[in-house]
Amino acid sequence: MPASPRPLACLFLLTSAALAMTAACASVDSGAMTRIVDSWKGVSVEQAKAQWGPPKTVQAVPGGTAYVWTDEVPVARPPGSGPRDAGLEPPQRLAQCQRKLVAGPDGTVTRGEWSGDGCCVQSLLGQCAKLARRTTGAG
Repeated sequence: MPASPRPLACLFLLTSAALAMTAACASVDSGAMTRIVDSWKGVSVEQAKAQWGPPKTVQAVPGGTAYVWTDEVPVARPPGSGPRDAGLEPPQRLAQCQRKLVAGPDGTVTRGEWSGDGCCVQSLLGQCAKLARRTTGAG
């Protein structure tokens, strides 16, 4: 008797859904994080430090100084993936999002970049709003 096509169809649908979610996440990630980094260009890095807190590392780079912030976001486990016995809980996996702003000798941000698998999680949770540069109105 030939194998039922149903399991293959389910596998195909699940794989397609996973790929679609990954693509959507990458799109949200890229657009949001690029806008955030771009919002800091031409601004004093001191404003970024005041809004984001102290950077995790500071590095001398050609043409200035790189300020690096790293966030770690716990990754949710899929339902049913936890332990099946009374053993130890597996360690929590963390996703990272690294943001880097490079400031010239005068302290003005000239460029920036981001990387990591946790940036999308931050985007989807609405964390990006607090990362974009806040503008102050002239009064």
